[in-house]
Order: sequence, then structure tokens, then C-alpha cells
Amino acid sequence: MNDITYTSSELLTINAARLLRDGDVVFVGVGLPNLACNLARRTHAPNLVMIYEAGVIGAQPARLPLSIGDPTLVSGALSVCSMYDIFAFYLQRGNVDVGFLGGAQIDRFANINATTIGDYNHPRYVYPVRVARWKSPPGQIAAIFLRHTKNDAFLKKVHFRTSAGFLGGRAEREAAKLSGAGPLAVVTDLGVMNQMKAANWF
Repeated sequence: MNDITYTSSELLTINAARLLRDGDVVFVGVGLPNLACNLARRTHAPNLVMIYEAGVIGAQPARLPLSIGDPTLVSGALSVCSMYDIFAFYLQRGNVDVGFLGGAQIDRFANINATTIGDYNHPRYVYPVRVARWKSPPGQIAAIFLRHTKNDAFLKKVHFRTSAGFLGGRAEREAAKLSGAGPLAVVTDLGVMNQMKAANWF
């Protein structure tokens, strides 16, 4: 009998890391997405190109970065530029293959809320970091969402749509002319959910 023990966060991180391919250009999110991307680069994807919104391209940290602004990200990086350059010339131009996102809520069409809980004008809670969220993953980017499974995290409809998934379904996303491949997977501590193409939901 194998006595290996692990936490739900470790399981979530490992399953997310497995979705990255060697050579992918990935936009790295805060927290567990950061951990998953660094795990992938140190194991099966040594040629992973990690881009951080703080302005680091091709990060090769010697240790696990504590945040997206950790100085260890700069050492050995391909380039360091402004946050504006990252969003304008890399993300919005489609020079990224996949993005790893986190958030407070997600619905069955993979729309993400990372802004506010409750009514927007009278919120019960407002999340402090909202600037870096993109309205929709651009170019050919595929979004991977990481979240622990909680009753208040997976809803029929999110309280606020910070990042667009498939809106109300693939047809609605196409009608809105949103660029990019859209959500690729939702990774939780209970499993990995892939898009059901026939039903246009996860």
C-alpha cells in the first residue's frame, strides 16, 4: 500500500501543470497558477516560456517566486519591459498560447468573476486586484482556470463577469466576435473539467 499523502492544493497544482506542453508560451497568474507553471517548467516542459504581467518575458526563476513581482523572475529572463508592453504587444497581439487564471467564481460557461461578490453597486466584498484581468483571452490563447471546489465558487451565473468565457455558449461568444480559442479547462481539487463541445459548457 502506498502511503503518499498530499494536500488538495498540491493535487490541483499537479493536474494543472500537466496541461502545459513543452514550448508553450504561458501568461502566468497569481498564486496556484504561478506554482503550476513553475512545476511544469521544472519537470516535463523545460522550454516553457513564462510571461508575467509585471513585465517579465521568459522567466527562469532560480527559486519559486513569491509573487509576480519577485526579483528572482528577472535573473536569466529573455526580456523585461513595462506592464503596458506585456498587455499591448504580447497578450493582445496573440503572442501567448495559454493563460492560467484564478478567481472567486466561475459559471458553467467558464465566465470568471474576480471583481466583486454581490451586487456591483452594493458589493458584499470587493477583490483588491482587478487591473490585470483581461475581458477575454485574446489571440489564440486558451484559458485554464484553477479553483478549489466550494459551493459558492461554481454558480449558474457569476455575480460579475471579469473575464469572458463562452458568455452564454459558443454561439454567443462567436456573435460577440471575441478573439481567441476561449476556455480550455477548469481545474479543481476534485478533477479536471474539459469543455463539452456539443453542449458548449463545462
